Amino acid sequence: MTTTPPPSAIPATTDDHVDISVVIPAYHGAATIAACLASVQRATQGRRAEIIVVDSSGDRCGEIVREQFPDVTLVLSPTRLSAGAARNRGVAMARGHILFFVDQDCVVPHDWIAALEKHFTDPAIGGAGGSLGILNPECVTGCGVYFLEFFRHFPQDKTPQRNRNFLLGCNSAYRAELLSDDAFPDQTLGEDVLLSHQMRQQGFELVYDPRVEVLHRNREGREQFFRYNTKMGTASAADQLILKRPRSWLFLRFPVLAFLTPAVVLPVIFVRLLRCSKRRTYLPTFLRLLPLCLAGNLVWAAAFRREVLASRRRPSLA
Repeated sequence: MTTTPPPSAIPATTDDHVDISVVIPAYHGAATIAACLASVQRATQGRRAEIIVVDSSGDRCGEIVREQFPDVTLVLSPTRLSAGAARNRGVAMARGHILFFVDQDCVVPHDWIAALEKHFTDPAIGGAGGSLGILNPECVTGCGVYFLEFFRHFPQDKTPQRNRNFLLGCNSAYRAELLSDDAFPDQTLGEDVLLSHQMRQQGFELVYDPRVEVLHRNREGREQFFRYNTKMGTASAADQLILKRPRSWLFLRFPVLAFLTPAVVLPVIFVRLLRCSKRRTYLPTFLRLLPLCLAGNLVWAAAFRREVLASRRRPSLA
């Protein structure tokens, strides 16, 4: 693992005794990075920890980090990085034994580090992660995006599960020795799905703990809502074409079946929100937004179908 900071990095400390590292990718993060870093600093208080922000924003995000959080290591990229590439840049610099990941538009609980770290007492565990809640519940389209994107990660008072869910890039931790400098695929959507799959394929167990909740500021605006659902549909198809899971075979063979997805996904969201005792207001919000969520899921399906059909027209690399 690389420990020498590149010229674009501004190191926060020369202390070599670091137990944990927190890596935060940032892109257009000026509006959210301060709240994120304040919460991470609370979570790491009293620990031998380092916080690394990898910024490719081009806005004031880097200036805010430099001026308000001088103890944070800032890595600047002149070109935009995907979420996966930014996390890899942080991994290359990290010195901790356990690497934690969160995104610029998230706020972590004060016990976030301790809650995930305890799972690593079992040497069979390679990674641990938690659930996601809504940081901006007043935003209608933001809530719609949340329900459709994160329905597998609603916060619940349930015991941790092994290998039952992929770990979110914005709420996860891994043993440092398991992550190479290119561990995350160079993409912004689905990179966490692929990394979780890769870890399990290599024989490492993952723990999903739905009680460990990070709050996420979801995308706002009707245009952003439909654009992001399009991106999610495209990314989902690309991931399934790589993973080739048996349950996805029919959809990849007959991609028009993707338009049946709302008949499955929307009831699943309803049932999972019924069980989401930690956030009882989510269910009535979802019911009010059901037409919006249906429209978003159909946009997702159209993008999924287009990507599968486009993949058939691409020349094979075999």
